[in-house]
Amino acid sequence: MDISKKTFIRFIIGLIFLRIILLFLMMNNVPFTDIQSDWRPNFGGSYWPDEEVFFNLAKSMADFKPIMSIIYIGYAIFLAPFIYFVGATGPEMIAQTMVIVQGIILFSAALILIVFIGEKFFKNKKLALVSATLFLIYPYLMFAVWKLIGHKNAIPTFHYQMWIVILSDYLSALLVVLTFWLFIKLIEQFEAINAKIYHLAIVIGIFAGAAALVRPPNLAIPAFLFFYLLYIKKFKPAIILGFSSFAAYLPQLIYNAYFFGWPWVYGNIVLDSGLQQGGPFFGHWVNPANFWLNFKHFSPNHYFIFFLIAAAFMVSIFVLGRRHLVKTNNKFITVFVFWFLFYALFYGQFSGSTSQLRYFLPAMPVFIYFFIAAMLYLRAKLKFKENLTQTNV
Repeated sequence: MDISKKTFIRFIIGLIFLRIILLFLMMNNVPFTDIQSDWRPNFGGSYWPDEEVFFNLAKSMADFKPIMSIIYIGYAIFLAPFIYFVGATGPEMIAQTMVIVQGIILFSAALILIVFIGEKFFKNKKLALVSATLFLIYPYLMFAVWKLIGHKNAIPTFHYQMWIVILSDYLSALLVVLTFWLFIKLIEQFEAINAKIYHLAIVIGIFAGAAALVRPPNLAIPAFLFFYLLYIKKFKPAIILGFSSFAAYLPQLIYNAYFFGWPWVYGNIVLDSGLQQGGPFFGHWVNPANFWLNFKHFSPNHYFIFFLIAAAFMVSIFVLGRRHLVKTNNKFITVFVFWFLFYALFYGQFSGSTSQLRYFLPAMPVFIYFFIAAMLYLRAKLKFKENLTQTNV
């Protein structure tokens, strides 16, 4: 038996309050992760200078004098108003503001959307709340495991998963989750064609394009949504979604053309990143060998064993979770499968992606859904065998 709507809403509110409490404790070093008095991590740890790069571009926009940069403009546009009104001259001056904005407001919005999508995934309010609860506490579970195995980046990984660093991953994650939630709503609306469908297609396209504006690999999302709509022969919504996505992403193309000569040329290709791990995009940043080489962060000598364990886990939850989904909710299976596989396969071969796992943030909700679904599938199988044994006896 499922829970009432009132209990459902109260539980969501409770999760948000719990998040605020956990973040307050974290800012006071509970658990101890060397958070400084200005709410910033101790940057003597494993952090790249991404914050400064994002801040410099955002500051130039706040001053209405954009500069060329190796990074993408979406997150800088998001940061610029905070920099402008605070009068910030360095990342540390907006650190506390961004902890509140990202760590509470954006995270809470994502948490609510995860509940709503989970309800569509499982067709069950309880399991939707379980999904959101796991999303709330998984950084602590991960931190405990990382500390247990002696991972050198345990603290930075925890910080990144808590949405407190000035990076684009959190805004990207929220926009991705929001886009998928709206697209699920669009699929549901196809049962009764009306003008709202076309309005919704515009909104989805804007958010999908905005997600790509924040992180270009997210371009795969509007592309997938467009071709999926064509596949199910919803041609007008597909065209509307495609055009609105393009319009939302157009500022990046204009920026590229102005500073680098061509719309498809990005700063990280033309400019020197200044990072030790820099190199050509294909063959270094994206390389199939990185699937196992990335696990050198866990063990320089036994990384392949860690890779096999992680790969076995991910394949298992995907296969078993999909089997559960086929039986219970085949309507949205293509959407959830794409969401899972794109981030697992693309960022799995992205250099350094397992160091702090922040690249996987947009996919954490769907990983959790598939994990729970896999457990449900196994439980159903065990229960079936148990009943079969009792029947034979």
